[in-house]
Amino acid sequence: MRICGIVSEYNPFHKGHAHQILEAKAALGEDCAVVCCMSSDFVQRGDAAILPKHLRAKAAVLGGADVVLELPAPYALRSAEGFAQSAVDILLGTGVLTDLSFGAEDADPELLKETASLLLEHQTVQDTLMHLKTGISYAAARERALYARVKEKAEILQKPNNILAIEYCKALIRRESAVNILPIPRVGAGHDEGAEGEYASASHIRQLLREGKTEEALAYLPEGTASLLQDALAQGQALVDQTRLENAMLSALVRLTADDLAALPDANEGLDNRLLEAIRKGRTIEDICAQAKTKRYALSRIRRMVFCAWLGITRQEAETAPPYVRVLAFSDKGREVLKAARKQATLPLITKPAHAFDLGGDARVIFEREALACDLYHLALPCWKDIRWGADWRQDAIYVK
Repeated sequence: MRICGIVSEYNPFHKGHAHQILEAKAALGEDCAVVCCMSSDFVQRGDAAILPKHLRAKAAVLGGADVVLELPAPYALRSAEGFAQSAVDILLGTGVLTDLSFGAEDADPELLKETASLLLEHQTVQDTLMHLKTGISYAAARERALYARVKEKAEILQKPNNILAIEYCKALIRRESAVNILPIPRVGAGHDEGAEGEYASASHIRQLLREGKTEEALAYLPEGTASLLQDALAQGQALVDQTRLENAMLSALVRLTADDLAALPDANEGLDNRLLEAIRKGRTIEDICAQAKTKRYALSRIRRMVFCAWLGITRQEAETAPPYVRVLAFSDKGREVLKAARKQATLPLITKPAHAFDLGGDARVIFEREALACDLYHLALPCWKDIRWGADWRQDAIYVK
């Protein structure tokens, strides 16, 4: 059986995501199983997901995935490079992966692999560091370094799906993995764009939901996901209360010291001091992020730091290699994948929280951090009073028939 990995956030799972899974299965054969590694309750752009992780995982299985694995918060809130490497490491940790599929504007596997290899070369890294000294952003510095090597081909780094696609390729190269890559052209609107036909970007769907345009948003979701989201909205399990979330974050942020911020992921080159000053002056999360942002540091990087500060995630935790594979949801075919993974996995496989009690060292630290992040996320849901503390320690993987 071919087993294809997909790195995802599914925030929410929409028709474009379902299309990618269908295309992967069409390319690899009917018996192909799709295993997704999905961000947990907090996502890479520095925000809370609109649905709890187990519901998003269930939606993905309803939409065609066979197994959904968790990308814990310390890894979900990393840069594109760290996010991709951590997710790929978890997928490889199952021991059964044969292929890795991802969306790309330029779905040429050889071009993507060539670019990834060039970016890993010592000369490109040194040139990037040289350009960084001029005060430009890391993305701009890297593109200039690549342009010196391949000229116009460097434009590949200007497209959001290509950027992550290349990071997945880099992750596989670093691990000397023989896993095959399967880039799939993205359909419909881009990441932060609106809608195109029956497809809409996840950000556009989230905006519609926040504006109360639920029916319009649901039209862009597969039937199973739409039904699940409707039920979640009715039960107060979707769309975090932004006021509650912000108040919780602000009350924690103002207590942090300079040492606390210095221990954050990406807290270098004085960015921790800049963030401390912004926290002292800002009265909202948006305010804090805007004051800490510079031409060099993207807003998403600042937002990730702010969320890590609130959740207590340190650089040491974020840079720890993923120490386990946790299953959030699975199908009948997924059961076969998990059976094989139990024999071949190179990381501990967790399908029940009770398995976490056997973890030690870094694995236990990461699991406990994720469980705390889950509790803090639940406090911002409309139904927060109905959710007991420590819910992540009681939630088994969801079997979807």
